[in-house]
Amino acid sequence: MQILRSAHKGYMVCLRLACALCLIFAFSPTGWTQTKPPAVSEPPAVLKPVVAGLFYPADKRILEQKINGYLKEAAGKVQKGSASPFGLISPHAGYDYSGRVAAVAYRQIQGKPYRTVFLLAATHYVPFQGVSIYPSGAYETPLGKIPVDDQTSAVIMQRCGFARFYSPAFEREHSLEVQLPFLQKTLESFKVVPMVMGRVGESEYRLLAETLTTFVQKNPGRSLIIASSDMSHFHPYQEASAMDRATLGQIESADLKNLTRNIERGTCELCGVQPVLTLMKVAENLAGKIRVLDYANSGDVTGDKSRVVGYGAVAFYPPDERASLGEKEQKALLQVARRTLEAHVTGRPVPRPHAGSEKLLQKRGLFVTLEKRGELRGCIGYIKPVLPLADAVAEMTVSASSRDPRFPPVTQQELADIHIEISVLSPMRRIDDMRDVRVGLDGLFIVKGGASGLLLPQVATQQRWDKEEFLRQTCIKAGLPPNAWREKETETYAFTAQIFSE
Repeated sequence: MQILRSAHKGYMVCLRLACALCLIFAFSPTGWTQTKPPAVSEPPAVLKPVVAGLFYPADKRILEQKINGYLKEAAGKVQKGSASPFGLISPHAGYDYSGRVAAVAYRQIQGKPYRTVFLLAATHYVPFQGVSIYPSGAYETPLGKIPVDDQTSAVIMQRCGFARFYSPAFEREHSLEVQLPFLQKTLESFKVVPMVMGRVGESEYRLLAETLTTFVQKNPGRSLIIASSDMSHFHPYQEASAMDRATLGQIESADLKNLTRNIERGTCELCGVQPVLTLMKVAENLAGKIRVLDYANSGDVTGDKSRVVGYGAVAFYPPDERASLGEKEQKALLQVARRTLEAHVTGRPVPRPHAGSEKLLQKRGLFVTLEKRGELRGCIGYIKPVLPLADAVAEMTVSASSRDPRFPPVTQQELADIHIEISVLSPMRRIDDMRDVRVGLDGLFIVKGGASGLLLPQVATQQRWDKEEFLRQTCIKAGLPPNAWREKETETYAFTAQIFSE
């Protein structure tokens, strides 16, 4: 322990410098809206390890023994019965300090058939704007070389103009490299897409998240995103633990808004804030579930609790396909809609919806449709997850009955004739080949510039449209020319819906 404490002092000096630089270089989530891409430079054929022997053992045998030991200890913390995660938050300190926590994260993916791993790290040493992505070649550790997924890297650079290869971003960076040996000991036959994030604004990290969401949707169970981040730095043990528990709570509850605000205020700390917010945005796009797996800090290792660094392990899971609403949940939501409609139209206080089921606490996109004697009387909804289901149904019922610009507000005299239908949406998936659109199963969401339009799956069936007419009508709904879906600048998304009615 005395040797570890002596090494700890020198290590912490280096860590403080890296942390200070990271905080200087980090973005302001709301203050930056436009950044210039990093300067383009020629990537080397192989990225050599730069922190082997410092953050983790340089000797292959010792490194394997250390990681295997950590993974064995973490076996009891595997999430039973869960689907394969699409994302992890893993710490990036020296293995003696954060290796056990990192192992809990990596134990969740051991033996899984991932083929592409997206590595997101924040720059600690070099200031630059945008994202530096290593586009081709291989990343080397004492355990061997990991090939880079050059085709996927090229797609990201094409979609995200702020992502380019900037050599200095990788020359000293530890936060990305320390993840690699854990990947090599838990996965087989995979490729990586390494990215170091400099200053990026909210619009940039959201675009990167949207791009990563597309890969996860197209390759479920084959794509993994790792956000490399430590937590609070250099606070007393109790203060750090309280701060980090609050941060993890906001991550687990998918509270992107408050986490961003609290990071700006300094009441939450993440040295990998950009990677974490990007991964949380992917989870929001997918309506994913988030689970905190483990937490510790350097004081738990060294015994020095005067100034500690926090480490957390978090897993991000896809929505449970079995989480479709049963008859009981459907009936409960329809009752929420009916009671809300009657209270709102008659001028009584709208009752606060009671979830009554864990499934109704899920945040999902949804639409509430009102019909009167078979004719549309109002339809408004959330395209993406914003509120828990019960709250979203209540709010959208009010909107559909009084805020649909196509119709006057529903009157008390009409209540008996109003029929309520609810459509709970799946996550959106990007469509590049229109042959992938399934009329009768898919709804469409089309975006071009500032214009957008959505049609629910049942609309095409009711109107007896073929695929091309469905695309044309969605463009018209967006206020675009009917054939705008053919244009390169137009983005087309498809989704499914669970539809139920009174």
